[in-house]
Amino acid sequence: MIVAKFGGSSLANAIAWQQVRAIVQLDRERCYLVLSAPGKRSAADDKVTDLLYRCHDLHKTGENITSVFERIAERYRDIAQALQIESDLETWLEEERQAILGGASRAYTASRGEYLCARLFAAYMQWPFVDAALGVCFDMDGLTDYERTNTQLGKALAPHAKAIVPGFYGCNPEGEICTFSRGGSDVTGALVACAMNADLYENWTDVTGFRSADPRIVPDASFIAHMTYRELRELSYMGASVLHEDAVFPVRRAGIPTSLRNTFNPLHPGTMIHYSAASVTKKPLVTGIAGQKGYSLISLEKDMMNNELGFGRKVLQVFEDYGINFEHLPTGIDGMCVVVLTESFKPKREAILERIMEVAAPDVINVQEHLAMVATVGTGMRRHLGIAARLFTSLVEQGINIITISQLPSELSIIVGIDEEQLSDAILAIYDTFVRT
Repeated sequence: MIVAKFGGSSLANAIAWQQVRAIVQLDRERCYLVLSAPGKRSAADDKVTDLLYRCHDLHKTGENITSVFERIAERYRDIAQALQIESDLETWLEEERQAILGGASRAYTASRGEYLCARLFAAYMQWPFVDAALGVCFDMDGLTDYERTNTQLGKALAPHAKAIVPGFYGCNPEGEICTFSRGGSDVTGALVACAMNADLYENWTDVTGFRSADPRIVPDASFIAHMTYRELRELSYMGASVLHEDAVFPVRRAGIPTSLRNTFNPLHPGTMIHYSAASVTKKPLVTGIAGQKGYSLISLEKDMMNNELGFGRKVLQVFEDYGINFEHLPTGIDGMCVVVLTESFKPKREAILERIMEVAAPDVINVQEHLAMVATVGTGMRRHLGIAARLFTSLVEQGINIITISQLPSELSIIVGIDEEQLSDAILAIYDTFVRT
């Protein structure tokens, strides 16, 4: 049994809806569909969710929502008319318009894009509609309650051999609508897959799976046929995200593979993501390369640091007290480095440095900004001699200075810090060394 999630680009207009239905009908195992709200039809268009947010903001400031809400209504009307869908669409639209005018929350208002899309698509397919609010559970702090969700979703879907579920939202114990972050329909799809113990979770979008490098940097970057969830996590962490990162954990824990597919190129196999490397028949040496700018490196030096109990804890406690996560932590005998996101560090920089001097008294403390981190990821790197040497040589030959290095014993990835102006050159150099050759 397959759970298939379709993103906003896959549902932007009537032609896209016909394509989705054709895909679903190609495999009778596709039994549960999770849908996003309609996305942009062109670069100049607006996503339905953005229009709903605008409606909420307009009403909150006492302005008229009529023209914006009418644009939302026309999106659904155009699809319904083009596909001759018989439904109570006008009733649903009026209910939601009145809810917004009645002071509905921002989360409730935003969720109506998925709600209306799923109801209308259920009428189109003549499948049952199951509201996500019946099964996707949040706690009172707005965090996903995974155990309760698994139970409640299972109960809500069990009576139906096939069903359409809206993505992106659920509700808390008081019945208030809560939403995931943008792109959260990916998470809903993963939760449905777990609740129904699916054999496969398909995530359909307008991208043909994962590429081994950013195609804006390497235009001919190859597609990744197979990868593990751990490799996906490493690459996504560095910004190579096709899938909402919170969508990984439910299906990974359940051992359910995920297939990333392109709605507009359905014959392409896309990328299959497996629980473990053992499921991947042919392991490339390097699965992918990803990089991200915007890091700062705080370097601390202190003689005999290794003999000072609690030095590292004191330093990290300062970052925690100021609400900043560290990204990487290279260390030595008499020194340590803390890599953080510049965006979060810079506004509190002076206060943090002053506090570190107070609690840890380093001999030297320096800050280096404009740093990029580049990850070379692949389970195939394990137990292969000379990987790091080849990687460093490829960078040196291009005149790229390596500022910091991080590698876990698992040998899943090697992460290097470089000047952010050299990020593209670094990715190209590593790609040419490990993938192109």
